[in-house]
Amino acid sequence: MKSSSFLIILFSLITAFGQAQHIEPAPYNKAVVYFIRYSSMGFAINFSYFDSTRLVGRFNGPKYIRYECEPGKHLFWARSENRDFVEAEVEAGKIYFIVANPRMGAVKAQVELVAVDPKDARIMKKILELIEKKPSEAFTAEELAIDAEELKDATIKGLAKYIVEKADGVQFPQLTPAMNYDINNKLPE
Repeated sequence: MKSSSFLIILFSLITAFGQAQHIEPAPYNKAVVYFIRYSSMGFAINFSYFDSTRLVGRFNGPKYIRYECEPGKHLFWARSENRDFVEAEVEAGKIYFIVANPRMGAVKAQVELVAVDPKDARIMKKILELIEKKPSEAFTAEELAIDAEELKDATIKGLAKYIVEKADGVQFPQLTPAMNYDINNKLPE
């Protein structure tokens, strides 16, 4: 009797801890954007992620944020030693991915944002592996408010940089409605 109870408890623990994270469907009235950093290069350097003037969060190392937002046009960007931008149009009930790639900088890691086409099996494999290993980073409203206040000047400078570059004709990466991820489809081989 003792050994069967032990096996039941052991099986329950293995099942509970062995369950992978997975991608939850987007709410019917919101779009979901995952900011993913799967590279460990410059792992100690925080990247800050924004939706225009709104701080979404900041983290270092291989992690991600699941961000729910209103459908429509957005300017997503990240800040490190530099700033990088993605112009987006997202639809309600859809899921999108933006990868933050660290690059060598003069003082610390720079950030490069990549709007992900879910048909890219190589990138999607890395994204899904990270999501299966870890839960999304989460921030309280208070934590975001403190960080946003600390980054107020950087936010203003970041948006000013975007406006100047846009006026100069710089073409930014695009995250289009068609670049949504269908959680019911398997990855292409």
